[in-house]
Amino acid sequence: MPRVTRPPQTPPPFDSRRYDPAAVIELLAPLVEPARLGRMQTVLAHRLERVVLGVEDLHHLHNAAACLRTAEGMGLQDVAAVELRNVYPTEDPRQDAASAHKITKSTPRWLSLHRMPCGDALRSFADARGLAVWGAAPLGERSIDTLPDDKPVMVLFGNESAGLRPETLAACDGTFRIPMFGFVESYNISVSVGMTLQALLPRVRARLAAEGRTGDLTEARRLSLLARWLYEDVRGAESLLKTRLPPT
Repeated sequence: MPRVTRPPQTPPPFDSRRYDPAAVIELLAPLVEPARLGRMQTVLAHRLERVVLGVEDLHHLHNAAACLRTAEGMGLQDVAAVELRNVYPTEDPRQDAASAHKITKSTPRWLSLHRMPCGDALRSFADARGLAVWGAAPLGERSIDTLPDDKPVMVLFGNESAGLRPETLAACDGTFRIPMFGFVESYNISVSVGMTLQALLPRVRARLAAEGRTGDLTEARRLSLLARWLYEDVRGAESLLKTRLPPT
């Protein structure tokens, strides 16, 4: 089956390479309700980048949206999506914006969704971030309860019907399974994602708590994300930045 080509996209609305994030925050933070700003800061304080959700070739909007919502709700910042034949769906072109919002709950705006054309790109991303890649498989060598929590990791899930491709599994650092005791052979992918993260993240957060931390974002990334969120929250932010801040 030929790969679906994603149409050209406009650049993201905020690029930290154009404007200094600290200056953006100084300019825009006073324009946001204090409670809203406090919520952003609290979320960032608990964000994780040492655990990344990876998905390969998903095509159902509800599954894709549920995976994003689960990852965001559990405090992950990054989702890596390999698009082999299918573009990772975050909205349905047949629906209006209000209907799409009901599905995604605006989750994509808070996450960093990394779209990739092939498994090699995913591997390069993982290597650059120092992530060990563990792929989900029915006969995986480890259970979700024994996934490593002492180093950065990507948990990788495959297509809704076929799972991860054999070549993808072969390129993983390890494989894991979700215990099952019924007649069905697999869970829905969003359920699998939720179960896996729930088994892994409390152990990761316990390690951080022992170090006196609630999250693990670098200061530079925390500032960049807060600037991006404020930019997307404040009406007319682009005009303000153009008139008040010279691009870096």
